[in-house]
Amino acid sequence: MKKLILIIIGFLLLAACSEYQKVYNGNDIEAKYKMAWKMYKAGKYGKADQLFTQVDKFYKQKPAYQRLLFAHAMSLFHMKYYQSAGEKFRKFTRLYPESSKAEESDFYIVKAYEALSPPYSLDQGYTVRAIEEINSFLKKYPFSKYKDQVNAINEKLQRKLERKYFEIAKMYYDLDRYKAAIRAFNNYLVDYPGSYLKEKALYYRFKAAADLALQSVESKKEARINTAIGYYRNFMEKNKDENLKTKAKKTFEKLQKALSDMQKNPSTTS
Repeated sequence: MKKLILIIIGFLLLAACSEYQKVYNGNDIEAKYKMAWKMYKAGKYGKADQLFTQVDKFYKQKPAYQRLLFAHAMSLFHMKYYQSAGEKFRKFTRLYPESSKAEESDFYIVKAYEALSPPYSLDQGYTVRAIEEINSFLKKYPFSKYKDQVNAINEKLQRKLERKYFEIAKMYYDLDRYKAAIRAFNNYLVDYPGSYLKEKALYYRFKAAADLALQSVESKKEARINTAIGYYRNFMEKNKDENLKTKAKKTFEKLQKALSDMQKNPSTTS
């Protein structure tokens, strides 16, 4: 019995494939349109996409084109062709700004660019573009039912950018380019004052300043030590990470000792 059921299912699948192939290869535009919808509703988005592409130009001047265009965009999105999907959704909102699907289409533009956003270590052009789309969406639909989802996407992407630029600044530190690291961390703290990486940024800014000071020529050492101590105090005021605090205190003690030695031997600074 089980074998018979499998055989029947196999025949049905073959028949369905045969029917699709016949319509796909044929010249009946209406049959293609109906089959496209059948495939779309069945979740067979690749086949739906092929047929929607075939009939697209024949429906552009018809009322049904609005429905077709949105479904085609959704098919591409489900197939993970995010850039093409975004372009289709953009076309939809441009052609049908008053449609009941316009807001949803704009939402999927945001979703498409979110999906295109790569890991933080790569170029973040798509991430920046996604954030621009988010800002445009929230301005256009301030009370949207998708608002919470869009804000959550925005937070995730902002954190990715924060990580990207934090790692760039830290790279300068790891390469012993302390002046560049200090500048980069200063810029980072201005650009992302509420960053989830703020404590680490403050710590590495202090560390870069301290290492620079301790390795400086005597004529510049005192001023740089004082600058580093200022960064240390700023870090300690705003930091809650006990592990980082412990590390910072050890470096601070080195700065204090170096400053004390200089004050005991003032001739070395002349």
